[in-house]
Amino acid sequence: MSNSRGDIDLVGHNIISIPAENVGPLPSIDNIIVKADSPEKQWIEDVTQQIGDWRAKLRSTYIRWALSINSLHIAAEKYAAPEWAMRHKFVVTSLRPDDDQNINPCVIAEWDGLTASDAHRKTIPMLTAFGIIDLYANLEEVIFALYRTYLNYHPQQLLQGNEFRELRRLKREAEADSLKCKAWKTAWQKRLNDWQRKKIYDGLGQVLKGFCNTAGIKTPSTGKQTTVETWAESIDIVSFVRNALIHGETIVSEELETLCTKPYACAFDFKSGEPLVIKLYHLQGVDLFCEQLLSALNISLCELAYKQN
Repeated sequence: MSNSRGDIDLVGHNIISIPAENVGPLPSIDNIIVKADSPEKQWIEDVTQQIGDWRAKLRSTYIRWALSINSLHIAAEKYAAPEWAMRHKFVVTSLRPDDDQNINPCVIAEWDGLTASDAHRKTIPMLTAFGIIDLYANLEEVIFALYRTYLNYHPQQLLQGNEFRELRRLKREAEADSLKCKAWKTAWQKRLNDWQRKKIYDGLGQVLKGFCNTAGIKTPSTGKQTTVETWAESIDIVSFVRNALIHGETIVSEELETLCTKPYACAFDFKSGEPLVIKLYHLQGVDLFCEQLLSALNISLCELAYKQN
């Protein structure tokens, strides 16, 4: 994930080997790594191995925003306390030019305790909103990373047609001569990157469906209430909210209210004409969807590997 967004993993991913004869109590398990017993299944092993890492990073993303929101609540309580207000003023500093146009730190706001407390509480919706945007960005990384892993094992999916005749030639040459591998790998990475840049315009829900359809991933047999189609629709609903926030929409549209009536709307419950305010439970709903999506993909991949035996 992108370090430019300050990503850190607060959860981790511990891999535990369980012998076949183990019938005793097992630790809590979120993910199953399928060990490939044939070259055709190697992509499944790689994807299931990645799912644990992505789960940890997605969960960490939510936790970081939850910690930030918690800090604002604590700060609001602190600054509202009479004993703090009696001895302090709350100041905000930034950089400003002085009379000689030299840039220096400067106080741009000075508040009493109650004003500072109120300002901290009013900042919370901004964090929950940016939390939705950040989680969606992470989810985009996850889906493309898994899809690209599959395509790395099945490059023929992106080499069809006259346009990619030269790439097919490079691939054949690399298979016959190891000295040609570097040229093929460079050309293939460019093809993958170009494909991803264009694919995102289809919408992330469609990208997920494309991955599932291409790789043969279906709704797990344990799935009773959702399908690959509803997974994609949930992503599109999150995308709709994310786009509204990015573009500065402040009022809930009729279209968004309609989307919120779906049973898989990730806890979004907005009403048309009301202010578009993101609350913590909305962020929790997206976090829950991310967890369940990764679990469903993991189970489906296990079943896919089993059926190929």
